[in-house]
Amino acid sequence: MIIAITGTNAAGKDTAAEYLVKKGFTHFSLSDELREIARERGLEPTRENLIALGNELRRLYGTSFLTKRILEKASGTTHIVLSSVRNPGELEPVKNTDGFRLIAIDAPSQVRYERAKARGRISENVSLESFIQMDAEEMHGGDTEQNLARLIDIADFKIVNDGSFNELYKKLDDAVGPLAKPKRASWDEYFMNIAKQVATRSTCDRKRCGAVIVRDRVILSTGYNGSIIGLPHCDDVGHMIENGHCVRTVHAEMNAVAQAAKNGVNINGSTIYITASPCWICFKLLCNAGIKRICYGEFYRDDRIFEAARQAGVELVDLSHTLAANEKKLNH
Repeated sequence: MIIAITGTNAAGKDTAAEYLVKKGFTHFSLSDELREIARERGLEPTRENLIALGNELRRLYGTSFLTKRILEKASGTTHIVLSSVRNPGELEPVKNTDGFRLIAIDAPSQVRYERAKARGRISENVSLESFIQMDAEEMHGGDTEQNLARLIDIADFKIVNDGSFNELYKKLDDAVGPLAKPKRASWDEYFMNIAKQVATRSTCDRKRCGAVIVRDRVILSTGYNGSIIGLPHCDDVGHMIENGHCVRTVHAEMNAVAQAAKNGVNINGSTIYITASPCWICFKLLCNAGIKRICYGEFYRDDRIFEAARQAGVELVDLSHTLAANEKKLNH
């Protein structure tokens, strides 16, 4: 289920999202995505800068740009709450999914004004009249600008949040309804979980890694980081450190490729699942071995792989957010 939340400034959108997280949703904020891009560009994340940046990104890359970025991070997540939606085009990638709902949250201007001041969202010298004027500027934008009025108009549910927290929660329960039965693990989650299990065979405690090579949902080869066959392991005799790295072991993905080669298994066009993203040397090996998709459970060290993957036509898939969300659910 995907719940999108829109609404006016200080209406209670974040409070609503936090409540849905307690009900089993994973929260992704378009505003947080904007702030991340602003930081990358060295912009101060003021309200004015974020509005201008959002309008620019929608104009240059399409209205669904931010949503698509978030969906890449949310791959495999069962229930998503997507907050701070400000343009109807941001709903395009999700509006036709099963169980989708758009919830618009509003409150009287005076109530929202007092909340915004109390939370430090606006400075003390901003008047109610100025606050209302800022609202008006966000309500009726063009095709690539903020257009809250249109979103509120098409919302499946409209909530007036002018009461207590419990009143808001009751309205959200009525809007969302019972959650669907959790789906079984996706194929990416399934094979990454196997890679994590493979990693338990690793013999270097500096970082235990596992790799699984798959094609057509069939496992072709596995590997974990360990010493050359017949030579002592780090866990037994200690590490062999050069330039701050242990070089006693062969990396997990190298061992998976070597295992396939030794057994005469063709891995051309396959996908590899690795508990950590490949180092530069392993990345080059994987590309030349014909692997076309690399899924990793955490980013590790070398960001040269991103541009090289783009040029080589190799898909990189970051599953860290999905794994973290699943871990959070298990801990709850």
